[in-house]
Amino acid sequence: MKLPALLLALFAWPLTALASQGISQPDAQPPALERIIWMKADAKAINPATAYIVERLPAIQHEYLSVNALRSWQMIERGEHACRPVTVRTAQREQQAYFADTHLAPPAELLVRRDKLALVPRNSAGEVDLELLINKGSLRGAYARGRSYGEAIDRLLASQGQNKQLVDYSMAGYGSRLQDMLARDRADYLIESNGALAQMSARNIDVKPFVDLPIQGASEPLVLGIACPRTAWGLAAVKAIDQVLGTPAGAAHMRKTSADWFSGAALERLKPQIEQFYLRRSKPHYSE
Repeated sequence: MKLPALLLALFAWPLTALASQGISQPDAQPPALERIIWMKADAKAINPATAYIVERLPAIQHEYLSVNALRSWQMIERGEHACRPVTVRTAQREQQAYFADTHLAPPAELLVRRDKLALVPRNSAGEVDLELLINKGSLRGAYARGRSYGEAIDRLLASQGQNKQLVDYSMAGYGSRLQDMLARDRADYLIESNGALAQMSARNIDVKPFVDLPIQGASEPLVLGIACPRTAWGLAAVKAIDQVLGTPAGAAHMRKTSADWFSGAALERLKPQIEQFYLRRSKPHYSE
């Protein structure tokens, strides 16, 4: 006897609802995890989190591929057998990737030429009104295509459309060459990760002509993680990675590799959140 159409629809609803949210159904048998391609921005350096994981997963073949931010996320969207470290975790990205959290990072900031500082609109707390700067300001801005700067800034950037005063660039690495543009006066400001001035100094760029400023509405720290495609393979990869990271030793290593990311003031202000994050990181997040 056949079930009425209404009953069939009711039985099918949970699976349809899950699929509409981008949540993959578990396979009867997890796929074999034989190889991981690790994407990286620097052609020479290997991310410390990646190196730590690779050393503890010797049964898996590990390969490295240097890509820019845009291409790396395209590989995730295509479901390739590749994972992307140092990735800002957002609700939008969770629709396309599984994440193994690794670090808590300071919020993004504005890096601006000191001689243009008077033209940057700021609130009483000294935070940049980024929307006003982009839409009504006269300064030339730039940011890296394919990078995330946190949900609030991402939403603002996505709403811009064609704006001649703000240009998004796709280039080698995850956007470090934008700093060269600023140094050569090809841009007045950059939307950048916290600590960009230190990176520029390490590259022997004179940082005295520049200043970094907080951005209004983007004061919360960013959760960084390793992103793998939202597929059965990606879930298997993230579970294996999470098991390596989810120990007191794993959490301590991740915390050590990001120890110099926060300024003294930021470290003091965000200390409770930092402590809670690495306490959670000391245990696995995914059940077997």
